[in-house]
Amino acid sequence: MRSFIRIGVAASLIAAVAFGTLARDADASVEVRPDVRIYGPTAKLVDVGRWAVGRFEAAGLEAPPVEIHFHQELSDCGGHLGFARDGRIDLCTTLVDAPARRALLHEIGHIWLDVNTTGSLRDRFLDSRGLRSWNASDDPWELRGYEQAAEILAWGLGERILTPSIPDNDPVQLSAGFELLTGSRRQARTRRSGSGRAAFPPANRGSRPPGTRTGRRSSRRTAGAAARPCAGSSRTRTRARSCGCARSVR
Repeated sequence: MRSFIRIGVAASLIAAVAFGTLARDADASVEVRPDVRIYGPTAKLVDVGRWAVGRFEAAGLEAPPVEIHFHQELSDCGGHLGFARDGRIDLCTTLVDAPARRALLHEIGHIWLDVNTTGSLRDRFLDSRGLRSWNASDDPWELRGYEQAAEILAWGLGERILTPSIPDNDPVQLSAGFELLTGSRRQARTRRSGSGRAAFPPANRGSRPPGTRTGRRSSRRTAGAAARPCAGSSRTRTRARSCGCARSVR
């Protein structure tokens, strides 16, 4: 009996140590740049985080201070692929593919917009896109300036494999929006290397015909970058369809 108890206690201790190690690993983080830290990482996720930050730097833009938390379950992101709030990004995927990379750029874009855009710049962006509000909760997701701006940043900085899920998504219109937001022409135009190949692949033309929303301008347009409510919180969410994948993605 004593031997059985001792074996049982030893097994419990081993299990407790193992569980504690796993818990610590889940909370582990890696700093990829000053003020940019990734939580819950694998080597591949660290690489994609470093890649995303590097895309800002390649465009001459400073990546904002941000914590990037990766999760396996969509429930950790309110049932959506990702969201951003107050310098923190939660991305619910362990895949390293084009939709995940674009989603990460989109969410970092939200944090960058919070830090780098003024009310007057947002107004000019809304006028250029024919939108009435920056982030009003009663406007559709794709007609909010805050979401269009993040989609345009993700397109301008990214691989341009996936077409942004917003109206007016012709490359010329997207380039104009990118230049307005960043003041940079370097990424807004497709550059070519010495070999003649495109250094940054152009976007695919979307099947949705471009169109602008018209109507009476609202005082809500100068509202701050408060996040879109999602499941009772104030966090912004990246809808699964905006990242080119289904809600069932894990």
